Parts: sequence; C-alpha cells; structure tokens
Amino acid sequence: MRLFLLAVMMAVPLSAQAADAVIRKAGRYILLLDGEGKPVAGSYWLSPALKISVHSRKGALPTDPEFRDRDFFPMRRGAMLLMANYRYSYSPEPSSVGIGQTQVIARKATPIGPLAAMLKSEDLMIRYSFHGTLGSRLDGIDLINHFYTIERNDLEAPDAKWGKRVYIETLDMDLSDDDAARVASIASGEALSSGDFYVDYLIRVAILPDLTRCLEEKRKAPDYPEKARRQRDGSDAYMAEAFPGDGMAFWEKRPSGAPDEQAMNVYRICPSDTK
Repeated sequence: MRLFLLAVMMAVPLSAQAADAVIRKAGRYILLLDGEGKPVAGSYWLSPALKISVHSRKGALPTDPEFRDRDFFPMRRGAMLLMANYRYSYSPEPSSVGIGQTQVIARKATPIGPLAAMLKSEDLMIRYSFHGTLGSRLDGIDLINHFYTIERNDLEAPDAKWGKRVYIETLDMDLSDDDAARVASIASGEALSSGDFYVDYLIRVAILPDLTRCLEEKRKAPDYPEKARRQRDGSDAYMAEAFPGDGMAFWEKRPSGAPDEQAMNVYRICPSDTK
C-alpha cells in the first residue's frame, strides 16, 4: 500500500479555509496540484450536496466536468456534455467492508433524466478491497485518507478508474494511486461559476497552447463575468436544487433556469478551430 500521498500532504501548508465545513459551499473549489503547479484533479461545489469533478489526463485534455454528489461510490452522477444522468445503488454498501477485507459489490446504474429511454441500466460486479485509513493534521485540520482497490469482477478490460486508489474524505476527492503520488500542493478559492472553474482548470493545465491563449483572452473580455453570473444564478443554482433530489438535469425543465447556460461552454467560447 502506497503511503506517499500522506507524506506529501503533511508537507503542504494547507490553509484553514480548506476545512471540510468551509470548502463545500457554493462557488468554492479545491485543486490538487503537481510539482509544476498543474492540476491533477479538482472539484467545484454548486452546493454542499453537489459538485463537479475534473481529472487531468497525461498528454491530453482533462476529463469533461461531471456532476457528482460525492466522489467515493457516488449515488448520482451526471455527464454535462452527454446530457446523461445515472442513479447508483450498491449491495452490500461499501461502508460495510472492514479494513483488510475484500467484498464483491453489485452496482446498479439506472439512467434518469431526459435521455433515460435511450440509455441502458448498467449492472456490474465490483471487487472492492479496503486497505486502511490514515490521517494527517495540517494547520489544525484533520485530513482523512482511505486506501483501497477496486477491480471489475468480469472479463472486460478495466480503465483508469480501476486499480489502487486513494480517497481523501476531508476534500471528497478520489484519485488513482499514480495520480495521488503526483500531488505536491493544494489550492483553494472561488470561481464565478462551474464553467468559469473549468475554464480556469484548462488554463492551468495548458495542454493546447492555442486553446489556452484563447481562453485567457476570453476570460478577460468585458462580457465574461456577466455570462458566468448568469450560469451561476441559472443552471448552477437549478442543478444545486434539483439534482440531489431527483437527478434531473437543468436542460430537462422548460423554460430553462438559465437561457444562456451554453455561453459558458468552453467549446463555444473557443470553437474547435482555435484548438
């Protein structure tokens, strides 16, 4: 079991504002950064019960933002660009697995929302092994880190979400073992909206120079703050209210809570010919 993450985090001067009770507020974000100051992963909270999660990928653009109620065995997940939403159930509950134990968990993913009729339920058997929990204390803040492994209990090839992982409970952030080893510092702050957070994430990653320059310029435009405000007061606020309750997406309700929500779509801000 790799303990490198704990050693790294103990050396990071984490601000008191990263305490669990503070970071899970609408408008706040947390970034885990590597030694060069580039994001490894990040989360932005739309409410204490809903956030978007982003993970970087080697040599490629980061993942598209996903709505999640939590990172570790989420109960609901929504893919923004795919307009797909799923509700999850687990049997037995992962929390029932003790340290050093391995349990086969049945996960059922039920599609919900406007595209539910076009999507299939996903039944999957997962081998979950819980290795242990370690804590660290920084600036009076207790960070709780859980180490575990998840494997597909079938014949299909696993992807990057499987294998050895680390869940930082205090930050509600889940990482592969390899990504956890890259973490060198933590940044926290506020963004204007969920879209503004993703724009900032892409600028920090700086994978594609043309895209990075375009986003930097658009972020300085006079109308940018107003577009971000409309998203935060519109689709972000609607999702914060509707998603935890029934998994509905903002585009399912008409009229939409934010007529201009797509104005913060990075692919509209900087079309493909700029990338």
